[in-house]
Amino acid sequence: MNARLIAFSGFVTAFVGAGIGFIAAGLFPCPYTSQMYQNLEQKYAFVGAVAGLLIGSSQEIIRELKQERDAEEDLLRDLNKAIHSSTDQKHY
Repeated sequence: MNARLIAFSGFVTAFVGAGIGFIAAGLFPCPYTSQMYQNLEQKYAFVGAVAGLLIGSSQEIIRELKQERDAEEDLLRDLNKAIHSSTDQKHY
């Protein structure tokens, strides 16, 4: 697996997730004024960044594993064709 590509995908989606969290906090202002509800932009951006990092990295890992599986299946298919073609020639 390409760790650099997985990290890059995770960071890009983390950046996008942070932006979405920051925008969501700005679009939906909180009517409460207690200390827990202060700095919601930062909290939403952090949650969005973590979610984006996890989602982006997971998606890239799944894509890479699928490519490896497809390559293995192609290799097995070619090997199976070679075995069947060599056994078919012996019967004639």
